[in-house]
Formats: sequence, structure tokens, C-alpha cells
Amino acid sequence: WLKCHWQHHTGTFFNGVAYHIIEKGPIFSIMSFDSSSEEFQEFIAPDAICNSLGLCMDVYKEHICLLFRYYGCEDECMQKYDLWVLREKRWKQLCPFVYPWNRCRAMGINIDNEL
Repeated sequence: WLKCHWQHHTGTFFNGVAYHIIEKGPIFSIMSFDSSSEEFQEFIAPDAICNSLGLCMDVYKEHICLLFRYYGCEDECMQKYDLWVLREKRWKQLCPFVYPWNRCRAMGINIDNEL
């Protein structure tokens, strides 16, 4: 039932469920596979996610999240990021934030749920 072109996007594993970003034409989705029930689910990504560049997935405060960097900012040296979390099978956007742009950067979520 899933017809899409395979792209190498990020995935993660959380609470016995594997999650992977897929592209179906212009639409991005998160596919999940629950290893205990052996069931698949699809969660359509928010409309704001329109490009795979700058898109990553992780776990934030016990929820799957998408971190998306695509927007420019008024200040040339800054990048705008969106943070979305999957709660009760729906995406919720948390407060966007601005981060200094440079070629060498590392961003992630630590074990204390801090970005």
C-alpha cells in the first residue's frame, strides 16, 4: 500500500517503534513500524515541511519530533528553525527559534531534553 521512491532520510527508534521519514512526491510523511504489534502507521508531516534539506527527526520529551531548518532570517547570519512534536497522532509546533548560521554546527537533543 506504500508507493514512494526510496530516499535516504533519517529515522529513529523509540519505545519499540521504528520511525522513518519518507517522500511521496511533494509530501513528506513519517512511517512507523511497531515491533510488538507488527503494524505500520503513516503520519503526514506538517505542510511547512517542504524540503528534505535541513530536516531531521529525533525524540524530544518522550515524543517523536521533527527539526526543520529551511527559512532565511532577517539577519543574514541567522537561520530559523521549526520544532514539531507528534502528540496523540497529531503534529504540534513548538516555538520556532533562531540560531546563528555557520558552516560548522552541531544541534541535537540531550538526555535532559534540552536542545
